[in-house]
Amino acid sequence: MPDFKMGKTEKLCSRTAIERLFASGESSVAYPLRVVTGESSRQAGAPAQFMITVPKKKIRKAVGRVLMRRRIREAYRLNRQLFVPQLEKSGKKIDIAFIYLASDLADYRVIERKMQHLLESLGTKYIGENELQPV
Repeated sequence: MPDFKMGKTEKLCSRTAIERLFASGESSVAYPLRVVTGESSRQAGAPAQFMITVPKKKIRKAVGRVLMRRRIREAYRLNRQLFVPQLEKSGKKIDIAFIYLASDLADYRVIERKMQHLLESLGTKYIGENELQPV
């Protein structure tokens, strides 16, 4: 049974890492989510560190922003098994930023479906299609 726990080591907190990610990272979109990814040079920590951003310009009320952050985090937590185990085997470390694009609140099923699509594309991008196997 896969481990669904998510600890502090998986959160992208370093200001310099975030600036480097947005300066030189690659972006892809699965509306209502945009993902920015880049390889990391850190030695320790989780193979994939992530952050979530819900702009105040899109969702004005803090309650809605927190709700969307929770939905995105839960979708990532449950579906990261699509690529993290293979990423560990390959020894690569990546940074991921999820940005919410819609101006209205999306249902969890929509978020999860788009998250699965983005994580599968990340897996083929950083690991390679021949090594990617569903867990």
